This record gives sequence, structure tokens and C-alpha cells, in this order.
Amino acid sequence: MNIKDLLISKENPPELFWALVIEKGLVQSGIWYIGDSVAEVLGIGAGIPWESEDELIEATDAALSSAIQKLPESYPEPQKTVFGVSTSWVKDGEISSENLGKIKKLCAELSLTPVGFVVLPEAIAHLYKSEEGAPLNGIVLKSGNENLELSVFKLGELVGTTEVSRSVSLSDDVIEGLSRFQGVSPLPTRFIVYDGKEGELEDVKQTLIQTNWSDGKINFLHTPQVEVLSTEKKVLATALAGGAEMGNVTTVVKSQEGEEEEVDLEEKQDEEGQITQKPPSAETLGFSVGEDVSSMKKEDIQNVSPVQSAPDFSPQSVRPQMVGAPSIKPMNMASGFLAKLKNLFHSFSKIFSRKSTGTYNKNKGLTAILAILGSVLVVIIILWWFVQAAQITIFVTPRRTQENVQIIFDSNGQFDQGSGIIPARLVTDSVSGEKTKSTTGTRLIGNKATGSVQIANGNGTAINLSSGTILTSASGFKFVTDKEASVSGQLLPGSPGTATINVTAFDIGSAYNLAKGEVFSVGNYSKALVAATSTGDFGGGSSQQISAVSKDDMARLEEDLTNELSLNVKTILSGKVSESEVFVDDLVALEPTRENYDRNEGDQADSLKLSLELGATGLAADRTKLLDYAKNMLNSKAPTDYSLSSEQIDFKFTFVSEEDGKYTYDVVVGGNFLPNVDIEKIKSTIIGKNSSVAMEHLNAIPGFDHADVSLKIKFPPPLKTIPRISKNILIMIRPE
Repeated sequence: MNIKDLLISKENPPELFWALVIEKGLVQSGIWYIGDSVAEVLGIGAGIPWESEDELIEATDAALSSAIQKLPESYPEPQKTVFGVSTSWVKDGEISSENLGKIKKLCAELSLTPVGFVVLPEAIAHLYKSEEGAPLNGIVLKSGNENLELSVFKLGELVGTTEVSRSVSLSDDVIEGLSRFQGVSPLPTRFIVYDGKEGELEDVKQTLIQTNWSDGKINFLHTPQVEVLSTEKKVLATALAGGAEMGNVTTVVKSQEGEEEEVDLEEKQDEEGQITQKPPSAETLGFSVGEDVSSMKKEDIQNVSPVQSAPDFSPQSVRPQMVGAPSIKPMNMASGFLAKLKNLFHSFSKIFSRKSTGTYNKNKGLTAILAILGSVLVVIIILWWFVQAAQITIFVTPRRTQENVQIIFDSNGQFDQGSGIIPARLVTDSVSGEKTKSTTGTRLIGNKATGSVQIANGNGTAINLSSGTILTSASGFKFVTDKEASVSGQLLPGSPGTATINVTAFDIGSAYNLAKGEVFSVGNYSKALVAATSTGDFGGGSSQQISAVSKDDMARLEEDLTNELSLNVKTILSGKVSESEVFVDDLVALEPTRENYDRNEGDQADSLKLSLELGATGLAADRTKLLDYAKNMLNSKAPTDYSLSSEQIDFKFTFVSEEDGKYTYDVVVGGNFLPNVDIEKIKSTIIGKNSSVAMEHLNAIPGFDHADVSLKIKFPPPLKTIPRISKNILIMIRPE
């Protein structure tokens, strides 16, 4: 049955709420109500763009109208509103005065009653915990046109948030932002990308996938995963946080075309068959649920100080061996998560509220305070003794060994471990791209000087000069005649025959602009008998150096683009490799199938663009057989009391040759041997001790370097001890 049909059949419709997500440039809304421990979302409207504050009001009105169309006709339009805002809207845990004014104006213009707000990255992290059943280890990236906002979460706890101005390189911007998180090592290998416009997010995703992280200021344990967050999930996250504050909601449900998409935060029954208890109601925790907060007075406006919450805890998903993971009862998990969600929600009650007209009985108030303090003390004791959990990551110095071997990957499926023949299959694909690069070549261009000369012939006979006859000045500059000329012979001594003819410089340049009266030799004639004299100043000669395409420019551009595309195609090919295979990252073949330059060598140009398409062939080797081969080879070098796991084996491949479907590679096989550690013995040694004392005991582990202790609940220093229940301690061994 459709949720809407079920709701319409009720005699008394539930109280409806708005979930209004406001980001820079986009606003989106949803309608939800509080069911039985469930926040049920009836409809989510389309995202509406906005720029100015006036456009924000119009866009919000349009977003509300878009969502209200999905509301059953018998239901009244909601007024109470939970806001989801960007981190940039919040300063010191409170909405900045500028943005608070925007919310006040929105509420006044659209008759909305503000209930509270949540910060989007934190709300998104909690939604992911609800979906995946474990605290988020990831980097939440908000991609805007002008700025990037990066929020790093480890074990569900916000490590920090930074903002980076956008440049032409998204990869460089992300690396710059992550490099600011000093001491956060290792960084989570997961990106969750979102912003107001989903159309560009796929490009952001592909850019992050293709980024070579090893060449930057930061390094990941392995290539990070990248996923795009839909705009609907931001509305779901906002409704979940609001519902948890006002009605002990632990589940968010979206109704769509008769189907229900549910994220369940609370298991109904634990491993021992005991029914999970509901978390305490909002009223018993001191919240005013259902109170009329529609009256707003400007003089009552003040900033809201959010409540600091204890971070969630869950073992981090990593490769090293994991022994003795703590088992937390579903009741405790649900209660802890509900408390986290409540603290995530910041109430507007201090900002938009009426002054109380009555007075409280002082004795009743004192009794209530004492009761609350007593309850808090009991809760703290229970949490400290029974609920507290710890994740201890022990870093040890591994015993590293490696072997240089030659492995043959057989695409026909042959396997011979003794001969180093491993079955593999070919994976092929192509990739294309364009790249523009500034030219570094130069070329001299210009005009040739021109003028006229009078040729004097001292011979007794006439001479005939052909077109192109060379005339040479006293300084060595050469000119050529523009046309044929005939010069009569000398009639009387001292009276040579003459003829005037136009000449052009042999080369370009202003140096050929000679002055009047310059004397030239003519062809091969003796200058004493035949000479030429300029009749006026020569002019028009000029030259300049220009940028031009050189052969080196073309070669370097092709090399750079080939390197970039090879990284892209390796990422594409590795995506075709299954979990049961190992991608051999040194490709068998990488050849251009199409190449096109927009300029030719020698052309005048400041830049050169190349369009290139490459065809690539790689190998996917059988993982199990390859790792068995490596283990068999390396185990003979295992140090005493050390062992080698598959996760600690690595390969470096270099292609050599191919013959009949057999591909020969030189391979460096490396392995990190880790000490054999008795996890249960370590637990019994450090249980109940504080971190410094526990660290002294850990020093006895062979190869011990250091350890990180992460406690689920952040108690004050006197209570910061290792849990007293062994199953609540998770110990992991990792190489340094």
C-alpha cells in the first residue's frame, strides 16, 4: 500500500513539517512527519536556483510549491520548518548574523515557523551511518563554482572542515585542502561529492578518479573511492536529524509512487533475542516538543550555541588483520546514535520564541535539576563501565623482503606455479582527449627594403643586365634588380653610359634601408668599370621575431598528452577487473589510433592543440594463483615469529615481450612480514588501564613503533581508560 493512501485513511492527519535545504545558488524542500519512530517523507520538490536575497525568497516559494504538489489534498500545508544549511552559514556553532537575517526574512515572507537547523556535512555523515550501519570514514566534498568545502570524518567524528578557492585544477585544489589536515593520517579513502547542481558532479567524480594522488602533497593507503550524493539525500538527512530531536526518530522513509525506500537505524532484536528498547522520549530529556514557536520578536533574536556531542565509534574498514572486534548491543547502538542526532540538531527556540508569561516554582525547579543531575551521573557510570569501546591500532615496523622474478601471464589460461606461468585475460579499451600547450619555437618575419639605383657603364660597349642581377653595397648588403636593363657604353672618357633601375633587398630587415649615395658593385663586373649608386634613401625594410610551432613543441605536447591519457585508460581498464583478479598496471600496448594537430611545424602561433586517441591493452591476472605464487616464494624468507598475509604483498610490473598470447613481465614481488601477536593476551594486560599505562605494555610487542587509541565516548581525562569489557576492545595490527 502506498504510504500516502495509508495516511489519508487516518481520521486525524499527522502534524507535517518542512525540510528546507539552503545552499549557495540552490534551495530544495521536502514534506515529512513523525510516525512511530520514523520520519516519513511524503514528497521532495525540485531544486530551484537563486542568486540574490530577493531571489532566495522567490526560489524558496517555488521549492515549497514543488513539494506541496505531492501532498494529499486532505492535508494542511505545513509551517514548522527544519533548515539544512552549508558550513559557511555557521560560525562558532551558530548561524552568522547575515544568514540569520535571511532566515528571518524567509520565515516572515512565507509564513514559516523555524524549529531548528542542521549543518549539511554532519547530517550527511549521520545519514550514511544509518544506511551502512557504521560510522562514516570519508571526505565530504562540496563542489561550488567559486570554492570547495572539504569535511573530513573519521569513525563518524568530524575531524575538521576547510574551504579552498577554486582554480583551473580541481585535483590541485583538493590536494591543497587535504594537506591542511596536519596529523590526520591516514586520510579516509572515500569521497562523497555534493553541491547545489548535480549536473557537474559527474565531471568532478571523474576528475578525482583520474587524479594521481601519489604525486601530490598527500598520500592515501589506496586509491580512494568517489561517489555522488543525490540532492534528495540532503533532504532525507535534514528530516532525519529534525525527527530525532522532536520525536525520537531512528528511521527515515521516503514515499515514492507506492514504494517505500527505508533506512533503518534500529535493529528490533539483538543477538540474544532481547527486544531493543526505545530511546528516552524528547520530553524526558528536557526538549519542548510541539511547543508553539510561531511568534517571532526581533528583540528576542540571538545566536544559537549548538550542543557538543560525543562522537560515534565503529571499527575502521582497513586491510590489516582484525581480531576481537567489540560487539555492541543494538539497544546501545540505537540509543547512542539517537543522542548523536539530537546533538546534531540546533534548536531555534532561543531565537524565535515568546517570553514566558508565567513563573516557575523554585522548589520544583530545584528538584528537577537534582533529578536530572542524578540521572546524568547514572548514565555516565553506565556508559563508562558497560558501553565504552576502544579501537586500538598498533603500528609495527614490518620486516620487508622482495624478490625480482620473471612471470609469464598466459592469456590462454595455462597455469604452472613452478615455472611462474599465471593465467590472465586481456582487457582493452580506448581513450581520447585534447591538450593545448604554448609554443616555444620562433621565426623571423618582415619586409624587404626597396629603392632605385643609377648604373654607370664605363665600358666602350653597352651591357645588358637581366632581372635578378645582384648588386652588393660596400657594407656587404645584397640587392637584386627588379627587371632587365640595358646600359649604353661610354661615348667619351669620363662620360659613362647610365640607366636607372629599381632594386629590392635580398633579405628582410631594416638594415637594408640604405642612404642615398650608396655605391654598389654590379654582378661580376669590375667596380672600376661598372657601378651603381642609390638615387635616394632605401625604405620599407623591417623584421620581427614571432612565436611559431617547432618540432620540439609537437613532440613534447604528444608526450604530455599520452602520459595523461595513459593514466586515464589505466583507471578505465582497472574498473573492468573483478575482485578475483589483479590488474597488471604496466600496459601491454598503448598506441595512437588518431592524432591531429591544429597547426603545422613553422606556423605562426602562440599555442598548439593536439587531439589524440589511444588504444590500450592490459592484463587481469588470477589473484589467488598470483598471490599463492608470491607467498610460496617469499615465505622461505620469513623471520621467526613473523607471518605474511595476502594484504601485505605488493607487485611492480614491467612489460618485456609477448609471444603467442604469453606476456613476459619482470616483476618485483614485495612483502611486509608482521609479528605474530596474541591479541587476547594484550587485551587482558591493558583492560581498564589509562592510555599512557596501556602504551607501556604495548611496547613489549616485537617491532612496536607506536599506537593510536580511539575511544568511542570522549570522557574527561580521569575517565579516559581502556574499556573494562574485553569484547568492547578492537585491536588491529598495521605496518608503519
